[in-house]
Amino acid sequence: MVLPKKLKQAVRDFLFGAFYFDLYKDTLKLARNYNDFVYLIIFGEILGIPLMSTYYTLRLIPYIYGDLITWKARQLRERDLTESAPEIGV
Repeated sequence: MVLPKKLKQAVRDFLFGAFYFDLYKDTLKLARNYNDFVYLIIFGEILGIPLMSTYYTLRLIPYIYGDLITWKARQLRERDLTESAPEIGV
């Protein structure tokens, strides 16, 4: 029995969502947190954190300069305690 392509893709997407979507979402969040930490080390002085810029961090700037605007907006956004721990929510 040969399934049509759309049905096969729909079954594949359903199984991915059922078994792996939470793991995928958590992995993306963890990767973003690691990137934020690296950006904090490199661009920390923009936020007012006195870090010594070394030769190596200055060499990394051209590679991550494009992400500076979104990173800065994400770091300076006001946060609520319930965002990081939704199970505590009211």
